[in-house]
Amino acid sequence: MAGFLAIAASTLIFAVIVLLFGSKGARSDIVRKRVHDILSDDAQKAASYDEDLSKPIYERLVKPYITLLSTKIAKYMPKGRRADSENKKLRSDKQKKMLRQAGMSMSIEEYSLIRFFVLAGAALFFGLISVSLGLGSRAFLGVIFGVYAGYTVLRLNLTSSISKRRETMEQQMPDVLDLLSVNVEAGLGFEQALLQVIGHFEGPLIDELTVTYREITMGRVRREALALFAERCEIDEIKTFVGSIIQAEQLGISIKNVLRTQATAMRANRRSKVEEKAQKVQVKMLIPMVGLIFPVLLIVLLGPAVVQMIHVLR
Repeated sequence: MAGFLAIAASTLIFAVIVLLFGSKGARSDIVRKRVHDILSDDAQKAASYDEDLSKPIYERLVKPYITLLSTKIAKYMPKGRRADSENKKLRSDKQKKMLRQAGMSMSIEEYSLIRFFVLAGAALFFGLISVSLGLGSRAFLGVIFGVYAGYTVLRLNLTSSISKRRETMEQQMPDVLDLLSVNVEAGLGFEQALLQVIGHFEGPLIDELTVTYREITMGRVRREALALFAERCEIDEIKTFVGSIIQAEQLGISIKNVLRTQATAMRANRRSKVEEKAQKVQVKMLIPMVGLIFPVLLIVLLGPAVVQMIHVLR
């Protein structure tokens, strides 16, 4: 079993090295291009270089290699299996939606490749631990546990990212609506007011609004762009807001009044959620109090009396 795990680990590492560095001269061309961009006097290239440096380290260092690996794997796949994978990609709308809602700017191929390496690494890690513990033929249980643990961690990370992103968007929504309402009441159109909001705030909600604004400026109908915005976010408050805007546009109602009403309702809704969380805190505090604080108090108060009773009984 140990030999099999060693061979599997060696094969995995060798495959990664071959896929990453198989194309000759690719890295030297990238380095040469980067040096040329740095030494160039073109201001646009310098700004592009600064923009690249401002990106997260994952997008600058890890994501290019992940994209390269997924491209090379797709190239070496047989045509029949590649067609099957393309058909499967068409049926994976749910996974695309989850990645988008989690704020992960990667394709399904890249995410599948990351998941494969995580599962393979976890399986090898727990398999080697099982072998080192002397489990012998039962070491495959460690491999199975590693695959399950890796899959569970990835799944929890994805769902946690989605919930955190939704919570952040819910917290931003009242402030965004307030500023949007003020700009519309000041005489700006909806698109111009939306642009002012995008330039004033930051966060996942602003990212989605930026996509919506670009769709509107590129010619998409406003109600369609807003409907896609609500579909991407999947938050009840945003769906209500978008529905009100679309209905007001269809009925000819002033958007200014709708925005003011929605902003007031959003702020009241956020206040009620905060009060609800504050009321739940009292119940949640009972668990550490009963499990940790009360036993210590009992030991401090009753401990001396118990010791005296033991001495008296002796």
